[in-house]
Amino acid sequence: MASPKQTLSFLHFTIILTTLTSFVLALVLPESLPSELQALDIFTELATDPVSMSSVATDFGNLSTSVPAAVFYPSSPKDIAKLIHFSYTSTKPFTVSPRGVGHSINGQTFAPDGIIVNMLSLGHGHYDSSTIVTEGPFPYADAGGEQHWIDVLNATLKHGLMPRIFTDYLYATVGGTLSNAGIGGQAFRQGPQIWNVYELDVITGTGEIVTCSRDREPDLFYGALGGLGQFGVITRARIALEPAKKMARWVRLIYTDVKLFTSDQEKLISIEKSSSGFDYVEGQVILSEAQVPGIKSSFFSDSDIEKITRLAAQNQGPIYLLEGAAYYDDITATIVDGNVKSLLEQLNYESGFAFSRDVPLVDFLDRVHYEETVLRSLGLWLVPHPWLNLFVPQSKILDFDSRIFKGILKENKAAGLILIYPLNRRK
Repeated sequence: MASPKQTLSFLHFTIILTTLTSFVLALVLPESLPSELQALDIFTELATDPVSMSSVATDFGNLSTSVPAAVFYPSSPKDIAKLIHFSYTSTKPFTVSPRGVGHSINGQTFAPDGIIVNMLSLGHGHYDSSTIVTEGPFPYADAGGEQHWIDVLNATLKHGLMPRIFTDYLYATVGGTLSNAGIGGQAFRQGPQIWNVYELDVITGTGEIVTCSRDREPDLFYGALGGLGQFGVITRARIALEPAKKMARWVRLIYTDVKLFTSDQEKLISIEKSSSGFDYVEGQVILSEAQVPGIKSSFFSDSDIEKITRLAAQNQGPIYLLEGAAYYDDITATIVDGNVKSLLEQLNYESGFAFSRDVPLVDFLDRVHYEETVLRSLGLWLVPHPWLNLFVPQSKILDFDSRIFKGILKENKAAGLILIYPLNRRK
């Protein structure tokens, strides 16, 4: 079997809530901004009050702080275009940085002495179910860049459809993940989210609103997708949809041998047809027995955790968790049941360490929100997140395991979430 190219990703998609507030109309303009800004009709959408400023002073990484000159609360994409055009033509230009849920890690959404655009203020009026097209071979949804993916999912499910791929966390924004890549457990088959977009509305650095696609202004289209916000502000995305299923067969398998673990992951993503394989494949590295309780979530029972902890203690090294899911409905339930049984017979996990649950598809896709609720209740959500995302070639993954997981991290008794799963390079 030709083995697909493998990459490694530590992926964390989460949210820092932005507090929307009323602002003082009699705004005192900071010195870093040109005085001519006061003559614009959008000037009243700027805020410098303490609540607004503190709401954007840090990000999800929670590693640094920075206060902008002002926060901008636009009511439409045209307002953002006016602000950017003004800065572009001004003799005293300033930084403009769009911010959705502030999920950057190292202050990438900061704008020292500039203006942060609160994208969430565009609101739900910028997107509704009437923009979902279900007819034809390529159904799609037009979603505002400020929309949370959970909202897009819920709206499309009303039509029996859903986006082809999701990040692990659904409360990030459309514009935010598309400005990065949008990698999730379905990416091995569907490609990342930026691979599943037909069209964008982008506000360029000159303040022009441009509609672009693969055939129309393609340089801007491909620049904005995964462009880290440096080629423009995404205000609308035409997202590819597929028929939605109702349920997910959620499977977790435990390994002690990294070679068998990575080989099985690669085997699963080599299955071309979704009808005979998993729709989602991810995995985790658990460095020690002390970290096993951290994988409990809503999936494992207390007895499961005790069993896995004993295995980790006996192994005296990292153990590995392969996670897969197959989506189904009433018509395909029996087929999926047989397919999953057949798949498990081909895999090399530890005997007796296969666990599965059948859950509503929405609950599976929104599973990290459950984790968020628990962590918030414990005061462990808004903490520093010195996270790193890496792509590692297949030829180096075992060396990476030896040097990093079993070397640096074990020696330093590191703790924290480590996700590891394969992607097809051609996607």
